[in-house]
Amino acid sequence: MSESRQFQAGSSPLAQLNHYIRSARAAAHEKTPLLDETLDERELLSARRFRQAWEACRTHDDVEEAIARKPANAGPLNSHVLVLQALGMMQTLSPEYLRRFLAHVEALQWLELARDKYPRPQAAQAKAAKPARRSRQKK
Repeated sequence: MSESRQFQAGSSPLAQLNHYIRSARAAAHEKTPLLDETLDERELLSARRFRQAWEACRTHDDVEEAIARKPANAGPLNSHVLVLQALGMMQTLSPEYLRRFLAHVEALQWLELARDKYPRPQAAQAKAAKPARRSRQKK
């Protein structure tokens, strides 16, 4: 008898159900590995696929909207136009890379806004607040 059959024969229905769910989850995980290692493995497979599809659709829409707002009279070496072209190429070549790239850009934008909203004290003010150390004199 296999190990799983022995386990199922002498256990409660709840234990059998839990064992079945764990083995089905492991089999599904082998078929469709996680794209992002930071995701929770306990997340339902259907919910994960929906979230990934939603993020891909949102990224696609964001890039299309940005390309539509391209400056009309910009030259071929305009930095705005070059960035939009790069985003369009990323979308074509690797949508997953584009999604991760945009997530990093959004995080940097958030950090910049947070820095502006909560400025740190000036360096001179911070130094003035500290008591001056006395240096030891050699004997």
